[in-house]
Amino acid sequence: MNFTDAEVPYTRIIEHKHFEMFGDDVYKCPKTVISREYSSEWKEGMEPYYSVNDERNMSLYQRYKDLADHEPNLVLGGHLAEYKYYDMAPIVEKVMGLFAE
Repeated sequence: MNFTDAEVPYTRIIEHKHFEMFGDDVYKCPKTVISREYSSEWKEGMEPYYSVNDERNMSLYQRYKDLADHEPNLVLGGHLAEYKYYDMAPIVEKVMGLFAE
């Protein structure tokens, strides 16, 4: 679950049992493990987990995109393919639309 409220110190909670089981099994399981994700402002020297859309990186992205555009049967999607932040649900929908008949 994502949290965007400025009063909540974390941005996301993940309940891990949802990755291991589905349907009624989730609700029958008496125990769970959750993780909270906290964001931090990127600073020089840190690993950038999201795109840093400056001139240098956008130029490099364009070079990779040009190469990828010439590869037959190559399908790229999501954050690293388009060099922008995405929630996963819209990307899955977008990719599924590529193969819809």
